[in-house]
Amino acid sequence: MRKLGLLLLALAAIGSLAYAQNIDFNIMGAGARAHGMGGAFIGVSDDATAVGWNPAGIAQLDKMEASINGFFNIKKYSYEETWIGGSYDESNSISHFAPSFASFILPLKAADKNLVLAVAYQRLIDFGFADSDTGSYFDGTNTITWEREEKQTGGIDAITPAIAFQVTPQFSVGAAGNILVKGSTYTSERTYSDGDFYNVEENYSYSGFNINAGALATMNKFNIGVSMRLPFTLTESAERQRTSNYLTPATYDTTYPDFEVTMPLMFGAGIALKPTDKFTISADFEHRSYSNSEATKKIAVYDTLTWVATGTKDTTYNMGWHNVNQFRFGLEYILSGATAVFPVRLGFRTDPKLFTGHYGDGTDTTQAVGKVFTGGFGLVMGKVMLDLAYEYGVTNWVDIEIPANTYTEKYIEKTHNILASCIFHF
Repeated sequence: MRKLGLLLLALAAIGSLAYAQNIDFNIMGAGARAHGMGGAFIGVSDDATAVGWNPAGIAQLDKMEASINGFFNIKKYSYEETWIGGSYDESNSISHFAPSFASFILPLKAADKNLVLAVAYQRLIDFGFADSDTGSYFDGTNTITWEREEKQTGGIDAITPAIAFQVTPQFSVGAAGNILVKGSTYTSERTYSDGDFYNVEENYSYSGFNINAGALATMNKFNIGVSMRLPFTLTESAERQRTSNYLTPATYDTTYPDFEVTMPLMFGAGIALKPTDKFTISADFEHRSYSNSEATKKIAVYDTLTWVATGTKDTTYNMGWHNVNQFRFGLEYILSGATAVFPVRLGFRTDPKLFTGHYGDGTDTTQAVGKVFTGGFGLVMGKVMLDLAYEYGVTNWVDIEIPANTYTEKYIEKTHNILASCIFHF
């Protein structure tokens, strides 16, 4: 089974839709406050990040405001295998920092009802990581050492205009359009002690458009919210350049055909209970129908007699992903001081993956589902709101034990996220 674990370790460092092992497709909203509450924010949605959770929530905002959010992520992968008379283990750690959300909110009035406009720039799916490695080999005469620096920046971003309207004092509706932009860049630089080098740069760009909409009912002691992301087609374009001083040609460029993936309908519901003005209990459920996702790409067509390429054709196939059902739970308690307010938050969410894991005796290939534990706090002073959150996640991709053969195998992914946000009211 060792090949399985090594393959997973390799896929963990690839940021393309075609190799999505390390990509988190649990698309959620941003914000340190929301993530500190485990992401259970559909029924809360009372700050600028609501454009990603439940656009109807921004109808609650009555002051012009701007916000900015960012995060620092560390992922650790470990693989262990034991058998009679031997064992093997390997681990890897990757990290990066990235901005995740920025917004501007403009509250207006229409027929004495709240009409709120917003525009945001958000990271929907992040591909970033940074890694390094060293090694050596014997070329028959000398021992050659090498160093590798590897990183990927960027992801799938969206420019998001949004609007929300307060239909009644207790009921609001909203919608947001996501114009997908930007992309990611992957680089790998390998240098050898004998002066050789091998470098790769891959550039991915993404395009598409989708709409997410929501509704929010607010009562004295609880809120109920629903949200929906409509299906859309996500297109990936990719280019690759390889440079080396020991290969011919020294530089080789490749442009790949567009790769299209149908992103499914996603819908969720959330409730926020308010036993007191200072205490909030929230819970969300969200479903994403990824089992229906299909990929379309161009493949070469060959003459059956000469085997000479005569053109290309589109081929479509199911991605083989699992549906994703996610539960989220959060708490927030507000401590009040003489000149400031200090919110404290805790949360939890399941972290279902698109792929199967390997469990038991190895024949159990059920969906891999991780767990994420969260916490955070905030500071509100005058017109400024500062929030900080921490997330710890763990997923067992492989957990095999065969007592008869005294064989075990484990592959575990652990994540640490630190999120920070600032909101300024004008």
